[in-house]
Amino acid sequence: MVRIVCEGLDDELFIKQLLRHLKIKEKDYDFNQHIQSTKGKSYLLKKGTYEENKLNDEVGKTVNEVLFIFDADFIEDDKQSNGLEKSKERIEQLIKDLNWDIDTDYYIFDKNLDDFIVKTLSKEQQNCFKEFDECLNIQGKNKNKKISTCIYKKLYPQAPYDFLHENFKPLTEKLTNLFQ
Repeated sequence: MVRIVCEGLDDELFIKQLLRHLKIKEKDYDFNQHIQSTKGKSYLLKKGTYEENKLNDEVGKTVNEVLFIFDADFIEDDKQSNGLEKSKERIEQLIKDLNWDIDTDYYIFDKNLDDFIVKTLSKEQQNCFKEFDECLNIQGKNKNKKISTCIYKKLYPQAPYDFLHENFKPLTEKLTNLFQ
C-alpha cells in the first residue's frame, strides 16, 4: 500500500481531486487509507509525528511507499524551515532520520498550494485576482492567496483547477507512478 502524507484537510481534498482527475478510482483505492494529513508543516517535518500516528509501525508491513506533499511557505514567516531550499533540506533530513527501508519521495509546493493554484490560471484570470487582491488589500491580510482561491472555487465549482497545466506535471507524474 502507498501512503501520501500532507499538511492538512485542504491539501487532502486537493489531492483527492487530482487523483480523480488522473482516473485513480476510489473503488480501487480507499483514499482515506492512502492519504494522511498531519496538523501542519511543523508536524509533517517532525520525526515523532510518525511514531504518534503509527505510520512507523505500518512501514514495511502494510505501507511500502510514502510520498510527502507540503508547502514551502514564506521564508519571512520562518527562516529555519520555510522557503523551497530550507523545506527541501528539512524533508531530506526527516527521510534520513526515519530510516525507512521503503521508497520515499516528496513534492513541495513553492510558497503554498493556493499560490500554486493561482499560477495555473490564465494570465487574464491572474490579473483579475491581482487587481481584486489589491483593491481589497487581501495580500495585506492574508498573503497566501487562500481568500482568492476560495472565491475562485466558489465561482467555478465544477472545474476549479486546470490539471492539464504544465505546473501540475511533476506532481501528477509522482502520483501516477505511486499508484501503478
